[in-house]
Amino acid sequence: MADQVQADFKEQYGHYIWRKLLFIAVFIAATFFLFWVSLQIGTRDLSVAEVFDYFIKHIQGVTYDKVEQRLDFFNDNIIWNYRVPRALLCIVCGAGLAIAGAIMQSVMKNPLADPYTTGVSSGALFGVAIATALGFSIGGGGFSDVGIVTNAVVLAMVPVVVIVLFSPFFRRSPSTLILAGVAVSYLFNALTSILMVSTNEENLSIVYRWQVGSFVDLSWDSLPFMTVAVIAGIAIILPLSNKLNLMSLDDKDAKSLGMNSERLRILCLVVLSFIAATIVSYVGIVGFVGLVIPHMVRMVIGSDNRYLIPGSVALGAFFLLACDILSRYIDVGSDIPVGVVTSFVGAPIFLYLIIRQKSGVW
Repeated sequence: MADQVQADFKEQYGHYIWRKLLFIAVFIAATFFLFWVSLQIGTRDLSVAEVFDYFIKHIQGVTYDKVEQRLDFFNDNIIWNYRVPRALLCIVCGAGLAIAGAIMQSVMKNPLADPYTTGVSSGALFGVAIATALGFSIGGGGFSDVGIVTNAVVLAMVPVVVIVLFSPFFRRSPSTLILAGVAVSYLFNALTSILMVSTNEENLSIVYRWQVGSFVDLSWDSLPFMTVAVIAGIAIILPLSNKLNLMSLDDKDAKSLGMNSERLRILCLVVLSFIAATIVSYVGIVGFVGLVIPHMVRMVIGSDNRYLIPGSVALGAFFLLACDILSRYIDVGSDIPVGVVTSFVGAPIFLYLIIRQKSGVW
């Protein structure tokens, strides 16, 4: 009898794990499929056969003469210099924002937490405003792409540094850290508003486009630093998944099991804020990815961080790439910023998740 019960338990547990792995595998495959779809859509639509042919030939080193093979030259250039890096950036950004949101919600014990909870977005926005309105860059780049990115990364991390430095002086509970982030966000928003009311319309349009989030004008140069930041963050966080599962307990209960919740919470905040700061510095503020995706994953495969983290990575990459494709597919005379599309798609989904929320998830 006992052997039968044990066998049944193992079978049920196998199905339990298989469902989680299947969820992750399905969205990895779906993201790979969307990658090829994204290479077809744009100002010049190409067929699947044409995209695959240009892709393979480029890998093989085939080049085209700009004069004699004008059409092939421009098609190859569009695919490799614009669409491939844009699709890869969508995948990296979606994965980074989703994992940042998932872990932020876990360590803060708050379903409304997202990657920007600590004030990362407000700090980055202030950095962009300084570069555009004053022409000043911390790295000396002035009003340039390098100057804007440098300002955004450095100032995005300022709220986190403030929280870490002042954490010994207040109770490091999740609610206190959230309130500290909100306070710093309001301060940076006020400083940004002062700069914006004193600048011209051209600078305002630059800041606005960055504020809503967009992949326009991004290239291969934007990919390495962002990819390294996201991969490094995942490599640091994933081994801590078992400890993160204990974060659902009260801090005193976790401490009785030998875990320092306050120290782990601060470590996660620093790592995830750096991921979010890097992404925001290049792409802008893309909303709802870090808020909605973790909820969707939890409702399907549960809150076990060993599977929640890779599940969020897979679904986040799929979601943002799909939104980017939709932003290019809708013809309104120009590309719709991807942040607008994620808000349009994410808001109804989030309302649905609130209505159908399972209390057991939290």
